[in-house]
Amino acid sequence: MRFLLKMSPYWFAIGLGIFLSNPAMAAENNEQLAYRLDYVVTLVPEKSGAVVKIKVDKGQLLHKFSFSNERNIYSDLHANGKLTTNGKRIEWELPSGEATLSYFVLLTNERSSGKFDSRVTDKWALFRGDDLIPAVHTYEVPNAYSNATLTFNLPKNWKSVETGWQRKSGNVFSIDNPERRFDRPTGWMIAGNIGTRRATVKKTGIAISAPSGEGMRRMDALTFFNFVWPELHKAFEKTPQKLLVVGAGDPMWRGGLSASNSLFLHSDRPLVSENGTSPLLHELTHMVTRISGKVTETANDDWIAEGLAEFYSFELLYRADGMTKARRTKIISGLSKWGGEVEHLRKTKSTGPITARAVVLLDALDKEIRKRSNNKYSIDDVTRELMTHRKVSLEDLTQATQKLIGPKVEALNSPLLK
Repeated sequence: MRFLLKMSPYWFAIGLGIFLSNPAMAAENNEQLAYRLDYVVTLVPEKSGAVVKIKVDKGQLLHKFSFSNERNIYSDLHANGKLTTNGKRIEWELPSGEATLSYFVLLTNERSSGKFDSRVTDKWALFRGDDLIPAVHTYEVPNAYSNATLTFNLPKNWKSVETGWQRKSGNVFSIDNPERRFDRPTGWMIAGNIGTRRATVKKTGIAISAPSGEGMRRMDALTFFNFVWPELHKAFEKTPQKLLVVGAGDPMWRGGLSASNSLFLHSDRPLVSENGTSPLLHELTHMVTRISGKVTETANDDWIAEGLAEFYSFELLYRADGMTKARRTKIISGLSKWGGEVEHLRKTKSTGPITARAVVLLDALDKEIRKRSNNKYSIDDVTRELMTHRKVSLEDLTQATQKLIGPKVEALNSPLLK
């Protein structure tokens, strides 16, 4: 409950000064706005899903939250407080004090006929926390924030669990997202009879995990990261505390998918394709930069995000001395031929040929930036600026470039962008 008091500016200033000059008072007030948020997940392989319990110790701080059940994957919901369903939307009004919500979530998902992008078997489970804990809209006391943990209860004979979050102890993970007050465990997760290889590179803990017998080349990927990661760190200047790479074979979807602090790569996908690009570095660039293209009624700038991901998928490898300059030139030439019939980059979602043509344009942009700035700047500086926007347009790309080298950017005056 909030009370509205009338106070003269003089006495308000005096009170604010006392508050700010007393760290103990400020800390105590901040502590009172913290609530404990515990996610307890019990995996149920025989039902291809999990039972999730969400526990909040101070329901009076988190009054209410709601989430969508558009995909019908959440069922058997129970809660204290008030639980209502409005169409496909579920709303929970929390009681004061301890509050608990539980539900069953179906985790196995068929992305296309016979291909799965999340799957639970009798020996292992590979899924995203984004499904496990749905995106919620919260109604909370102003400035209230959570201290969250994620705990797994595994079936008998299942060996371990891994996520993209820091392990607190055993099967318990600390969930701390500085960008959110309501901490939610997103990203790829894997549990069961799995094998994991680990390393720490540039203060990032890297884990490569896959079910036993699924053909995932864990040490290959870990070795690959060891020599490429320093170049990735130089390019983006921001890398996660922890990275989880998960993989499995058929019938998992034969591709790569990035998520928070983690990514999925089918175990049959090569670290570097025959055309010289790296599916692993492509998804890693998506994960670290978090850049996506703006979509409007007249333009789709998905080409920027996909083009940058594909550009860095070989550029980082080149900078790490993983290929010669001649090989890099050959890659650009091959992508130019693949996207040779593309007339516009902004008309549709970025398909393979559009992405290939986008890479050629971005490579030209990089060369122009380096030349006009006497090698003071590069496309890395533009990318880091776009990372602060996340959802970007051609206008954002143009402005970020012009800040570095001035107007009339030749590469961005291409007919492909009209």
